[in-house]
Amino acid sequence: MGIEENLLEKLLKHDVFHNEDGKVSGIAKLAIDKGYAALSPAQIKVLRPFMSHGCEGYTDPGGYHNACGKVLEGAELDEAYDHTFEHDGLLCEDCREQSDYDDYRREKFMED
Repeated sequence: MGIEENLLEKLLKHDVFHNEDGKVSGIAKLAIDKGYAALSPAQIKVLRPFMSHGCEGYTDPGGYHNACGKVLEGAELDEAYDHTFEHDGLLCEDCREQSDYDDYRREKFMED
């Protein structure tokens, strides 16, 4: 299974299509079953808006939000969905690393 199919499985799992016409989730299921490459250009056009997402950015402990906005696509978006609940949103790798580092520093501070 390719990255597109993996990503579409995650989108279905996270119920991303719940406010969309039923054909959108149907096309996603078809892509998972038959392969993304087997879709028609019109079907790919329906799914294209869901195949990328802007990084939601990171808020540091001081309340500053970096407004990252990096566009996540392919494997990077797939990985962001893997960490959605851990980081309370879709974050790029840089923002996840910064968040993890701040969490680590906060834990070390509390230990002292």
